[in-house]
Amino acid sequence: MEDGAGKLGLGVAGVMLLLVALPIIVLVASGQEQPASAMACRPSGGESASAGSTGEGAGDTGEQISTREDIPEEYMADLEEAAATSGLSVDLLAAQIEQESGWNPEAVSPVGAEGLTQFMPGTWEEYGTGSPFDPHAAIAAQGKYMADLVDQVSSFASNEREIAQLALAAYNAGPGAVQDAGGAVPDIPETQNYVQTIMGSAQSNFSADCAPVGGREIGELGTGEWTSPLPGGQVTSGFGWRGCVAGAACNEHVSDHKGMDFSTGGGGQVVAPFDMTITYTGTDQYRGELIVATGVEADVVAEFHHCQPGSTQVAVGDTVAVGTPLCTEGSSGNSGGSHLHFQLSTTEAPTDRPSYDWVVDPEPLLREKGVL
Repeated sequence: MEDGAGKLGLGVAGVMLLLVALPIIVLVASGQEQPASAMACRPSGGESASAGSTGEGAGDTGEQISTREDIPEEYMADLEEAAATSGLSVDLLAAQIEQESGWNPEAVSPVGAEGLTQFMPGTWEEYGTGSPFDPHAAIAAQGKYMADLVDQVSSFASNEREIAQLALAAYNAGPGAVQDAGGAVPDIPETQNYVQTIMGSAQSNFSADCAPVGGREIGELGTGEWTSPLPGGQVTSGFGWRGCVAGAACNEHVSDHKGMDFSTGGGGQVVAPFDMTITYTGTDQYRGELIVATGVEADVVAEFHHCQPGSTQVAVGDTVAVGTPLCTEGSSGNSGGSHLHFQLSTTEAPTDRPSYDWVVDPEPLLREKGVL
């Protein structure tokens, strides 16, 4: 807990709809290398496996990934209590301890940080009880301090994953550094590395089901395949000017259409048209229940509007394979009937909220991919 880097953006400006391969590699069960958005997880047997190869929505390999054995048994109850106190996961807190002290309760840093969770004396006085070299007291103090940091940074975050990242940055560099950075991970190399290392370790070394912090890996990633965002649906409206629509309040976004509409007539299953990471879910007066996602290999931001209320099946932070169910076609928001509004934007568009900025016509890319 000493001092760190700029919050990483979700993408630089894309050149319209060119596809780029992400430079992160995991090993799938077959042993072939595939691109993905998270580190590979290590089963209890010690071999690597893809985060997408087990868990919800994935094929059953017959082997359950479990790495919780890396947490000393005598500390598990303490970590569960600290997780409940802080609102953060056992996985994250365990990875933080490994990074801070390597599970050595007698650790002392060159600048004077002490114990399992490396508290400085002044901070220990506020959050600790007894000795910082008592590992049970150290974990309890970790839970209290992280809870305080979560409270201080949560207003800057839009989802659970960002809360965890900013709380870690505040633990390492101080909450003032996060505030001075405008609510981002400070542009300090040590802190940036600290956050990235712990977030990755929480998933790859300590997650019982290989789930990333704030999300899951669902399905077989890296196939490069595309599919219709509403299988069985017909295109009912294209991109661009179309005038007002019966049954919907007319405004500039209705008349100058920012996406493509698909409809099955009602109740169709909306799915991921390509591998993507969910960055926002919510409701909006005009868009209704909606989902925003970024492509894993496709350098685009996708939005799915007018889902049936309560039908969203994914969460922020989930990385889902092509064909994964997202929600049910509906008519929520400003809609003239049951349909899916499918929207694509370049990566200059915001990903933590819906937006009509930087939109592009989805049809050319859908035709290129054989979807239309």
